[in-house]
Amino acid sequence: MGLIKLVIALALLISAVACGTEADNVASSGDTNEFGFETSIIASPDSVYTIDDVKATGWKLSKELPADQLEGVSAVWFGFYQQKNLEVWIYDSHEEAKRLGTGPAEEIVAATRGVSGGGAGPYMKQVTHYRAFGVIGNLVILCETEIAVCENFSSALQ
Repeated sequence: MGLIKLVIALALLISAVACGTEADNVASSGDTNEFGFETSIIASPDSVYTIDDVKATGWKLSKELPADQLEGVSAVWFGFYQQKNLEVWIYDSHEEAKRLGTGPAEEIVAATRGVSGGGAGPYMKQVTHYRAFGVIGNLVILCETEIAVCENFSSALQ
């Protein structure tokens, strides 16, 4: 009986350590949509990523977009991840991404929430449902459909 308790205790400890590591890297902002689903995450505050890091996740580059409509952004890219649209805004630092990118990202998510015809990011002419975003390191990521796409992308960057 004592051995079983020891095995269970070790399994719980390993589980707690593994879950704790992920929780330290990805934090919910607490923002939710009208259905109660989360709409944004903050992750990897000490990381600085390049477009090559983004491509290494399996993200498929479609095109580079003009960077002149977003304050402080050095590059804007559009592509696909897990068969979903993902717009990537690259800033110099995590703090700049949070300070300069969160407001525009929130506006885009709010504009496309619950809209049957969708909305578009600042550069998209087609209909795109950006219903979540993430500030991941120095990146702001607009994610189509749901927060899980941002979370999966964040995990792939680690």
